[in-house]
Amino acid sequence: MFAKFSAEMAARLEEIVGKGNVIQGEDIGMDFWHDELPYGAAHSPEAVVEAHSTEEVSRIMELCSRYELPVTVRGAGTGKVGGSVPIQGGIVLSLKAMNQLISFDEETGTLTVQPGMLVQDVKAEAEKHGLCYPPDPGEKTATIGGNVSTNAGGPCALKYGSARDYVADAVLVLADGAVAKLSDKEEYASVIGSEGTLAVITQLSLKLVKKPAKDVILLFPFMDTESCLNAAAKITEAGFEPAVMEYLDTDLVEFSGNVTGNPVFPVEMDGERVGATLMVSLEGEDDDELDEKMESIAELAEELECLDILVVDTPTLKRDTWEAHDAFHTSMEAGAKCSDELNVKLPQENIAQLVEYAKEQGEKAGLNVMCYAHVGSGGVHIHTAYDGSKEEFLPLMSAFAADVYARCAQLSGCIVGEYGVGYAKVDTYKQTLGQEAYAELSARKAAFDPKHILNPGKVVI
Repeated sequence: MFAKFSAEMAARLEEIVGKGNVIQGEDIGMDFWHDELPYGAAHSPEAVVEAHSTEEVSRIMELCSRYELPVTVRGAGTGKVGGSVPIQGGIVLSLKAMNQLISFDEETGTLTVQPGMLVQDVKAEAEKHGLCYPPDPGEKTATIGGNVSTNAGGPCALKYGSARDYVADAVLVLADGAVAKLSDKEEYASVIGSEGTLAVITQLSLKLVKKPAKDVILLFPFMDTESCLNAAAKITEAGFEPAVMEYLDTDLVEFSGNVTGNPVFPVEMDGERVGATLMVSLEGEDDDELDEKMESIAELAEELECLDILVVDTPTLKRDTWEAHDAFHTSMEAGAKCSDELNVKLPQENIAQLVEYAKEQGEKAGLNVMCYAHVGSGGVHIHTAYDGSKEEFLPLMSAFAADVYARCAQLSGCIVGEYGVGYAKVDTYKQTLGQEAYAELSARKAAFDPKHILNPGKVVI
């Protein structure tokens, strides 16, 4: 059993961070009770502690370890699986105020920042130096620490990888308050993607890359999902190395376009309804290289069996296209009476099977199922919409999720996806991972955090 928060603990924490940075009781805002998990339960922390430095975090963790008080680390709270929700009470350790740029090393192209810096601000700072931080999750107001803690990727993961690939080093505070560097020991690399269950990240050194000189977006409409994803495989096999390759279900782009009033992606071609669209972004060092790539891919058109090739090549059109893409999540919340989302990852060759299965199961349950996927990196987003009541929707959604997760596992997939495990997926994760792999995770957790005070109830229970 964990300790209960006490007046003595509050006084000790105030000595560390200052009286105004320990929030208790009715002063704790409801935002700290939940993240953006749809229909997630609200859990009140016993206190919220705002930290401003590695030294403060170290002293906080040493104190909480001594008292065996649960600690849930929180950035912007934009997660969708309950990862930053204090389901065991204790304290929420907020790092949002640790949002400063520390340094830029021009020689190595490395940006050093605090974990509370927003992803959009990291990207903007990289651009000031003519460089790029490639991981591009849909939520740009997430913190960079949260992104590294879930190993976020996004559409660019196909070519550029995920957050893990851009962490040159990090400062970590371990569960007992000890301060270490990611580079100190090989096993510390497992902190990336561990969702705050192994250590607290208090500083990040990020590798930046050269920004591509030129880029173009190509839209390939198809009659059905299978043709669309077969074409994606052919483009990869032909060696084009697209920066982005997104499968877009027409049901989704039509729904989102109706909500936003920005119907960018094709719904009909020559009077025929499009089944799905492949969105491909190509990059080059100059216009000649880009033109050569586009000509080569156009020669594949007959083999790809696409209905057309639409070229998105002006700054305005590219901005509109990405805004329409990024609106998929928010349009669900705005346009459906009830909505939810499943996020999983599986081999590219199995995406079509999962999408078709999800749509079939959704139709049986009376759910409107709409999907898109980061082809190549394997991330699949399965949105559901329902016009009935919340009381009707929740059991339907629960049964639908169980079916889809089971099918994902059968197709060699992983239910973690880009959002992580949090508490929302923890039981299913344990079931689908297998005993041996889960035992390894449990052993790692015990080694890093023997008192299990860091983000308890998440990932490993």
